[in-house]
Formats: sequence, structure tokens, C-alpha cells
Amino acid sequence: MEPEVVSSFFCNTLQDKSSPDISEEFLNLADELNLSLEQFEIPKKVEAVYNPTIYARQTFEMYVKKYCNSPKPIIYFGMNPGPFGMSQTGVPFGEINAVSSWLGITGPVNKPPSEIKARPVLGFECTRSEVSGKRFWGLFKNLCGTPDNFFKSSFVYNYLPQQWMTKSGCNVTPGEFKKGEIQELYNICDRVFSKVLELYKVEKIVAIGKFCETRAKETLKKYPSLKTIQIFYLPHPSPRVLHNNNWDETATKFLQDNNLLQYYEHASH
Repeated sequence: MEPEVVSSFFCNTLQDKSSPDISEEFLNLADELNLSLEQFEIPKKVEAVYNPTIYARQTFEMYVKKYCNSPKPIIYFGMNPGPFGMSQTGVPFGEINAVSSWLGITGPVNKPPSEIKARPVLGFECTRSEVSGKRFWGLFKNLCGTPDNFFKSSFVYNYLPQQWMTKSGCNVTPGEFKKGEIQELYNICDRVFSKVLELYKVEKIVAIGKFCETRAKETLKKYPSLKTIQIFYLPHPSPRVLHNNNWDETATKFLQDNNLLQYYEHASH
């Protein structure tokens, strides 16, 4: 395969020495995706683009090589980096403490080419916590105990490796634009997403938020070879989502109701 891929993360187990290292293949795909995205005309409303798969390359690669070198039945499918998570650490849902203390990853992070003053990239010196990342990784820390117990079956992948911002530093997401304005973005990212699903032999997509649920459905429609993959919807852990104070309980119930808890719960006993 010679797909193109986004930012993402997957796990280990022993591999056949004759087969290529999936983590290396994925890093090549991440580069191919970024090249494709250079051809996309960003909407005028967007003043700055942060791509941590480029400027946080060292920690991004560390994450991929440490945890992401074998097929995974389950993908947690996110939209794009958050300002105080992946944009600072290079790891999806990458809240500083979760990445350094639980995932055991830390290292130097460079600057994006154009930085918004209100949203500096400080890497692991950033003192703000990203609630979404804290909730997401906190849930699996409680269930799994160790990261390896999560990555045995699962990984996290972002549809778009870029964070978009206005001049004032306000976050802008692809879901805020009309389809016609960003159809080409969908063409690029859907294609890459389909190749990620193939590369990791994914059987179940857990779409985090409605945007990702829609993109997952559209991608499976476009690529019939993927039609046996199941799609599940999980509400986003962001505090901006209404009535979301008990996300941990909601997420645990979701895992239980969809027979996914079995992949994690045994690890804590």
C-alpha cells in the first residue's frame, strides 16, 4: 500500500520481521497527507494554521513508534488538534500531564511558521490543561491502568492534522464552513482516512462528535471495500458540549452498551 495519512496513533505487539513497520509506513503517509493539504486553499476566515505533525515532529514520531506499529480493531476518530492538547504536544487529545505522566512522552516542540500571539505554542511548558484530553485519556487510564492495555486494541486518529484560527486566536473547525468551501478538503482527508482504516485493519470506528460521525459514514459510502466496518457515535468530551459534566459516565456506559468495555476493563483487575 502507498496511502497518504493524517495524524494518528496505534499500537504494538510483535510483528512478522518480513513485513514493513506500520509505524514507519504511517509516518510516510502523514507526510504525503501534509503535501496534499498544501494544495488546499484554506478559507479566508482562517488566519493561522498550526500543524503539530510538522513542528512537534519529535514527540509525534515518539508517540507513533512507541505505540503504533500493529493492526488495531478499534479507531477513536477525532476531528483536529486542540489548542492546549495536540497543538502543544504532537499527540492527539494530548493534554500535557496525560502525555508526559501517563503516555511517558516528552521532548522539544518547535514553533509553527506563523504564530498567533494569543495562542503561543509552548510545548510541554504550556501551563493550560485541555479538558477534552484530560477526560479522554483519564477515562482510559482508569479503565486500562497502563497505555499498553489501551493500545493493544485501539488507537486515536484525527481527520485533519491542522488547527485553524482567526486573527484573534479563536478556534475555527472544518464543520463551521459550507460544504462547497471545503469539499476539496473532504476529498483529501476522506481518501487518507480510508487508507488508515485499511492499513490498520480497523473493524470499529468510534466517531468522537457529530462531524466525525458524518465523515466516517461518507468515507465508508465512497469506499465499498470498507463497508463491513461498524460506526459508533461517542459525544465529544469538550466542556463546550451542553450537559457534558458527566462525560466519563456517559462514555463508560457507551462502551458497555456497545460491547467495547471488554477490550479495556480486564486490564484494571
